[in-house]
Amino acid sequence: MRKRFLGAMLLALGIGLFGGWGSAQANSVAEPTQSMLHVCWLKDAHVNPAACEVVRMPDAFEPAKAVVTSSVDFPDFQVVALDLREVSADGYPVFNVQSIYYKDFLRATEPIIIVMRDSESFPRNGIAVRDSLGRERIFGIAISGEDGSLLLSEVDR
Repeated sequence: MRKRFLGAMLLALGIGLFGGWGSAQANSVAEPTQSMLHVCWLKDAHVNPAACEVVRMPDAFEPAKAVVTSSVDFPDFQVVALDLREVSADGYPVFNVQSIYYKDFLRATEPIIIVMRDSESFPRNGIAVRDSLGRERIFGIAISGEDGSLLLSEVDR
């Protein structure tokens, strides 16, 4: 049911493999929500920044600007700060999650720009939405180790 990180040792050593971490659901139940959410660097987005709402994380790193879009409207959208709390006995990172920004809906027609906190070996920025079953889903925003693009991966609170 979970996608294993690579173990607590890699995380403890600070080796970030961005995109292979977290506890994203591996079954088909999780995929629809995640596939309807999109994140990319502002420089790669096809949006007019002046027309987007901007959310600034505490301790934001100004050049690190991400654009979050969705193919459907999601209720209870949040931009969240993630801080690693522990690594479970099973090797999954568990995060403290603090809501920084709340909006009734993330609308498919209204991208949001997030000025992110600097991330090193684990995600510090994320988003949360309510899925079609009414469950809160939290996704960390990480940098791909392969091409530097941004990735969403579900995390545990």
